[in-house]
Amino acid sequence: MSASATSGSVRQPSGSAGSQSSIPAITESTLYSTTSFNFSAGTSTYLPLTDFSNEQLAFLWDQVGPRQTAAITTTVSPTPEPSVFPKPGNLHGLVPAYLQEVADAKLLDDFLWGVASAAFQVEGAVDAEGKGPSVWDLLPHRWANSIADNTTGDITANNYYLYKQDNARLKALGIQSYSFSIGWARIFPFGRGPVNAQGVTHYDDLFANLMDNDIKAVVTLFHWDTPLALFNSYGAWTSEDIVEDYFNYAKYVITRYDKYVTAWYTFNEPQYCNWRFSTYPYGTILPDYNGIGVGGGLRARFLCGHYTLLAHATVYKWYKEVFGGTKPMTHKTSANYILPNSSSAADAEAVTRQYDFDIGWFGGMWTNGDYPASLKSTLGDLLPTLTADQMALIKGSGDFYALDGYTANYAAAPPNGIAACAANRSDPNFPECSITSPLQPDGFPEGPNADAGASWLWSTPQAIRPFLSFITKDYFPTVPSIVVSEFGFADPCEASFNSPSQILWDLRRADYIQSYLDNILAARVLDGVNVTGAFAWAIYDNYEWNSGLGTRFGLQYNNMTSQERYPKASMFQFLNWFQTHGTLGSGAANITAPVGKVKRESAFGQL
Repeated sequence: MSASATSGSVRQPSGSAGSQSSIPAITESTLYSTTSFNFSAGTSTYLPLTDFSNEQLAFLWDQVGPRQTAAITTTVSPTPEPSVFPKPGNLHGLVPAYLQEVADAKLLDDFLWGVASAAFQVEGAVDAEGKGPSVWDLLPHRWANSIADNTTGDITANNYYLYKQDNARLKALGIQSYSFSIGWARIFPFGRGPVNAQGVTHYDDLFANLMDNDIKAVVTLFHWDTPLALFNSYGAWTSEDIVEDYFNYAKYVITRYDKYVTAWYTFNEPQYCNWRFSTYPYGTILPDYNGIGVGGGLRARFLCGHYTLLAHATVYKWYKEVFGGTKPMTHKTSANYILPNSSSAADAEAVTRQYDFDIGWFGGMWTNGDYPASLKSTLGDLLPTLTADQMALIKGSGDFYALDGYTANYAAAPPNGIAACAANRSDPNFPECSITSPLQPDGFPEGPNADAGASWLWSTPQAIRPFLSFITKDYFPTVPSIVVSEFGFADPCEASFNSPSQILWDLRRADYIQSYLDNILAARVLDGVNVTGAFAWAIYDNYEWNSGLGTRFGLQYNNMTSQERYPKASMFQFLNWFQTHGTLGSGAANITAPVGKVKRESAFGQL
């Protein structure tokens, strides 16, 4: 009913008979307008984001709810690091080398290595100094039981205030490089609009402090922490609006910090569109613009990937052609090595499809810029079509390949066949139509299991060597070089222990690291793969997304109460490896530790 149709008129109550009714007639005031409301219409109309006031920022934080504050809320000056750290001794030495063929091989100076983290996972200081909330500040607070232990990232490792001590520790240990991300909402609290001066000052000092400690900075621009205001406004990565907002953020950060950075990653694991973005609570806690959450998030998943690719390529083109940037730039891809579960043609096809959906989806920079044929034929209108200009933008938009490769899996075709699965969007195995498993074909596990909070992770370090060859020689033969941008392991039940004496000898992680690095070296020295870097996840125990604080990947134990850090055996395993192979920094005297019995070759294999 429109205002013009009712203004000043007399409306009889329902069921009345004019003057015979005992209910008084209602006269509408001319001071008010009326309209018909339909809440569902709001799912197709974006909310304008033009209010960047303190009051609007407070409203966003009210949306998140009450937050925790750490005991330390000012930047801490570093105290002297130990001249010698406690480390493994003679009663149990470090894990010996796995591959004697590369035991004496030396890395060249072009090999970049270090430890890694991400802003949301380590910084804490959730709402400090003008920061806006990200979607990951919202979810643990508002989405009940979405985090295994119902913890939040409000404090985590409190690196925002302890970064100077953390950097001094890296220098003391002799670590060459540090891979970390910048929090988008610390720079732009609303995702766009005014820059937050306090956040910029913090990162200014972080970069300066890394330089003072002779640590190379490898920087990720986006590690999943999308500003919440962009979700509220237009649904974030399901709208093309995100490309411009991300570009403006990236342009600001790169312009300010490029001179301090050794290498740039535009995105951490765009596959987050699969296992993070597509599973968010659209229509309840987050807006469901254009019905993106319908159908289990499939539409959200592929819109997210599409705009992520375009955002990456837009930044790359600007950086190289307009800004004149010379540092290497790419995005980090997450994938596992896949083996067929049998010798059947169907299982071989399942492996190919799994690779297409894992790395082919985001591999257009190494091909013709388009999506793999298997994605296009299976997904149909779920997958946006790339124009010729967009494919040209994506093609060549990377200087090296970056792989977050943690583990391996076996793949099998679904019982009803790949074709039937691919033709049915309701099939539980759609759209990959490949069933992956950590079990070998004979049913024996492919390696030791990780913590229950990382149920996807099994220790399969020997898989990285053939995987590096497969990517660079078979799947993407145009790749000039490859960096293992993340690898790591979560020892089972670490978070259940309550003293360093139970935690610090992390044997499964130490074993994983030794074998993993040996196989990376073998790929380079023996197989001719131009692998030029490796980064261990993580610098210390931190907030592991849906697993919360209860799953630990750190090479250092982090006491979440006192925020004291203690290097684990895996840290010394890591450092000993780089000392052996020739690229350790100034902390060499700090890490010398006994090595276990060297493995020998016999007619029966390694002993």
